[in-house]
Amino acid sequence: MRGEPETGRWYTVPVDGAVSSDGSRWRGIVKKGSSDNLLVFFMGGGLSVNSFTAARPHYRPDSEGNGFYCAYVSEGSIGEEIRVTREGITADDPSNPFHDWNVIMPCYTTGDLDIGTAEREYTDLGGNRKTVYYHGYNNFSAFLEKAVGILGRSFSDLIVGGYSAGGVSAALLYEDTVSKLDISGRRLVLVDSSLFICDWKKILADEWNSPGHIRNISKTDDLSYDGIKHIYDRYGSTVKIVYCCSVRDYALSQCQVYFDGLLDDMPTEVTPDAADRFQGRLKEAVARIEKNIPSASVYLWDNVAVERGHITVHTGSNNSVFLRKMGNEISLCECVLNALDGKTGIWGKEFLEKEYK
Repeated sequence: MRGEPETGRWYTVPVDGAVSSDGSRWRGIVKKGSSDNLLVFFMGGGLSVNSFTAARPHYRPDSEGNGFYCAYVSEGSIGEEIRVTREGITADDPSNPFHDWNVIMPCYTTGDLDIGTAEREYTDLGGNRKTVYYHGYNNFSAFLEKAVGILGRSFSDLIVGGYSAGGVSAALLYEDTVSKLDISGRRLVLVDSSLFICDWKKILADEWNSPGHIRNISKTDDLSYDGIKHIYDRYGSTVKIVYCCSVRDYALSQCQVYFDGLLDDMPTEVTPDAADRFQGRLKEAVARIEKNIPSASVYLWDNVAVERGHITVHTGSNNSVFLRKMGNEISLCECVLNALDGKTGIWGKEFLEKEYK
């Protein structure tokens, strides 16, 4: 990013002092849109919750491609971040009704849901002492200030959204985000495929040293629910909420096996039993939202990624799933548009009742 941004062009924005979890340089991404609306979109990229997971990022030496979190931003290209700009809610394709929105998109390479301020020591798989930098909150706060300086602070409609780990970030950082903006129109929070069951109070305090106002949001073992419940309690139906997930999510089923203590590492493949457990957890999560956040929309879908065990795809807002109906009367995109207009609903709930073999 140098000089004034061109409309419709994506820019990387470095932030002084910002680092990824491995200590390398961190950056964010912005796009100046032709509309007066803004999307703040948090990316996924896994979790590190202790010294064991810190030593096992993606593409680790002992298990190529299998790991708990993304530890650095790709150099030369933006990797996952560039792919996200071409599909889903941020796609430049005119068939996407959000294609002309302004976008603020922090890279996610800190393993801490963008809410950490800590540094922790661990031993890597080669026996070397290393430091993991949980600087997600510091990075995002500084980047948001810089992005607002580039794009401005006054907008009409606002969506704060994210997928996978970033869905939790969107819920927890909504208030930090709007505190830097002047929004005259509609407001919506989108939480996509973000069901992680953990001892969050301990992780936020002891591992990530998250700020007190974020720690105070944590009430249960489901942090994404806590985030949207906090928003509902504070703002009621003035902030629309969309919660979405596939019924037997591959990645969420996979990592939950470790979080539940059923294995001492993340499995390389998802078993039908793991998907069954996740489906049950998702059913409980949706019931809790229905009961306690009645103005929220819920969108569920069934799209097979692995035939054995009927394991379904992970995330919908950052890929082609976004514009497809996925067995429902409407698409996830239409669900978001409806919610912006105050038309809430629950789609795909019947998938939770099915038995998959």
